[in-house]
Amino acid sequence: MRVLSGLLVVIVLILLPVPVAQAQVCQHRTGVSHGGGIFPNTFTEDSVCGNQAGAPVHATPDGSSPRVGVLDTTQSWFLCWTRGQRHAGGNDVWYYTQGDRVVSAPERHGYGFVPASHLNTSLDPDDTRLAPCPPLPPERSTAYMVYDRVTGASVRADEHRRFRSASLVKLLIALDYLETLGPGTAVPPADAQLLRAMLRSSDDTAASTLWVRGGWGAIVDRMVTKIDLTDTVPPANPGMWGYTEISAADVVKVYRYILESAHPSFRDLVMGHLRQATRCAADGWDQYFGIPAAVPGPWAVKQGWSAFEEEPRCSAAARSGPSARTADADLASPAMHTSGTLCANDRKIMVILTLNPLGTPWTTAATRITTKATDLYAASPC
Repeated sequence: MRVLSGLLVVIVLILLPVPVAQAQVCQHRTGVSHGGGIFPNTFTEDSVCGNQAGAPVHATPDGSSPRVGVLDTTQSWFLCWTRGQRHAGGNDVWYYTQGDRVVSAPERHGYGFVPASHLNTSLDPDDTRLAPCPPLPPERSTAYMVYDRVTGASVRADEHRRFRSASLVKLLIALDYLETLGPGTAVPPADAQLLRAMLRSSDDTAASTLWVRGGWGAIVDRMVTKIDLTDTVPPANPGMWGYTEISAADVVKVYRYILESAHPSFRDLVMGHLRQATRCAADGWDQYFGIPAAVPGPWAVKQGWSAFEEEPRCSAAARSGPSARTADADLASPAMHTSGTLCANDRKIMVILTLNPLGTPWTTAATRITTKATDLYAASPC
């Protein structure tokens, strides 16, 4: 009888409905205010949802994109959702948030995307009141190349695409001046000052003086032949030296020529000035973006920029840095380039060329190129 009673109890227990574990439901809030991060708008609604501790925050809704933050806590606020790469959760939904801990890109303040599989929700998107994300901001055009002079290895993307040079052509202007002068001939004091101002503070007047004296676009033609540049072309308008067309691969060649083939006196003069690049350029812009902001010393840099609509602002006084054709290049979009050497003995050469949408603020362009330099250096440190 006891056995039968026990069996009846077991049967009853089996037949009783078993409570199903309920997924957490997000709490939707209005009247809040969050900065948009990579989006230009302010968010006035969010959803507070449970999430797995340690959930990665990615730069884009793609698991292969850089991690820009981490969710250290088990509950976070999310601003919108979008679709991207399919993830372990079996769908392609990603939530946009700000990470508790910034990882590879401090300038982003950790804003990015978390795969839905890391949220404790029952549906994706769980809270239908959470709005879809706005369209992602248009990406700037970017090309880059990092070359290791010891191993010969390189990391590159679109390295032969042509960009207008902006001030990177000043490397060719300086080299051509020195090659024409010849080794063993002292640089006249007035010209020495022009070279110093042009290379350290990116002085445009100095560049124009040497450009005209050297024969305008003939400077570029001579350097193309001497260094065997394949993508570099003089400007269609010879008066616009900044419209010279270059590529990341050719700029790497220029640095290799300076370091490995040029007369030692020319190498020392050019690299010596690049090691002392001033924070504030002659035109008032802060040129410590890209390599100077992302890479620990020692470094030597030549920066380039053009077509920004704001008034230039640099918070520190200029000072030395740490011890007839149609153009193929875009000549209108705001350009920002960083180039130079890093690591001991100038082991690595890094060149990043970017174009930004019209109207892009200086700080936005600088943050983007610095983030790229940070990611490239993290992938291949000294």
